[in-house]
Amino acid sequence: MKRTLYAILLLCLSVTTLTAQTPIRQWFVTMPDSITPLLTKNDRLDFIDFIDSHMSAVVTNRLDGKSRMTQLTDDYIHIEYTPISDITMKLLPVSDTTRILCMVTTMKAAVRDSRISFYSEGWKPLRANKLFSEPRMKQFFTDEPNDSALQARQKLDIYFKTYSLSPQDNALTCRLTTLDYLSVADREAVKPYVREELNYDWNGAKFIIRK
Repeated sequence: MKRTLYAILLLCLSVTTLTAQTPIRQWFVTMPDSITPLLTKNDRLDFIDFIDSHMSAVVTNRLDGKSRMTQLTDDYIHIEYTPISDITMKLLPVSDTTRILCMVTTMKAAVRDSRISFYSEGWKPLRANKLFSEPRMKQFFTDEPNDSALQARQKLDIYFKTYSLSPQDNALTCRLTTLDYLSVADREAVKPYVREELNYDWNGAKFIIRK
C-alpha cells in the first residue's frame, strides 16, 4: 500500500517542474537506469521505503551484490554502490525555483579517485567545466619554491583525487589521494609541501575555491 501511494505521488509530481521545493528523492526515482545501471527503479523505491521506515536500506543489485543507501535528506543522497564504489548526490540551488544535481562517483581501489558530473531537470547532462574547474595537482602545492620542496613534489608522478559533497551545506571538498599511493617515507617527505584538501563553495552558478 505504501509503495502504491508513493507511486501515485510521484506520478502527480512528474507533471510539474522539478523546482527548489522538490526533494532529491523525486530526482532519484526518475533517474535513468543508465546512470546507475546496477539499480532498477524498484531498487531506488525500496531504498526510500527502507529509509522512511527507519530500516537498513540494502538492496540486491543487478550483479547480485549488495548496494546500501546510508543517507537521504531533502537535498542529499549517499549510496555504497558496490564494495569498491560510492555515489553521492546533492541538489544545488540556481535560483528560487530551480536546482541542478551534482553527482560524485568515487572508486575505492588501492587509491580512491572520483569523477564529478552535473544534471539539469529531466537528467539532462550539463558541461561540468562550466560549473566546476577541476583542480590541477599544482594547486595543492604550498608556496615553497625551494629545492627540498621541488625534490619532494617529484614523487607525485600520478594524480588521484576525491570529491566530497557536504550533506549540511553546499560545499565541496577535494582531497589529494595521490598521497595514499606513496610509500610511508615518501608521503612524509611530501606532506610539508602540499595541501591535502581544497575547499569549494557553491555561489549559485558554480563551485568557487574557498580563499
